[in-house]
Amino acid sequence: MAALAMVMPILPGKKDKWLKMIEEINSPAAKPDFDAVRENAGLHERTFLQETPMGDFVILTYDGDDPIAGFGQIMQTMDDDFAAFALDVHGLDASAPPPPMPRLVYDSRS
Repeated sequence: MAALAMVMPILPGKKDKWLKMIEEINSPAAKPDFDAVRENAGLHERTFLQETPMGDFVILTYDGDDPIAGFGQIMQTMDDDFAAFALDVHGLDASAPPPPMPRLVYDSRS
């Protein structure tokens, strides 16, 4: 199993909108569908909120056989409403080429 971690900014003034979306994603009506997208991509996702004096950030972790390919699948299958949300809140354009993927630089178990 491989892992991928990445960080995305929450743009200034967008934290409340992000928190509302997380509340919706975690609702009983939406969570099964949101989870299924990750499962279909072969991933287990965890999302963390990191609040700092320099701004707020989302830390995403993905575990799976090929997290980079799975993340690409999520990006390609993202519905228009969530894509608009990602662009507005994170500045992430789902229709653009993927951002550079992070690279592992330290592992205490290797």
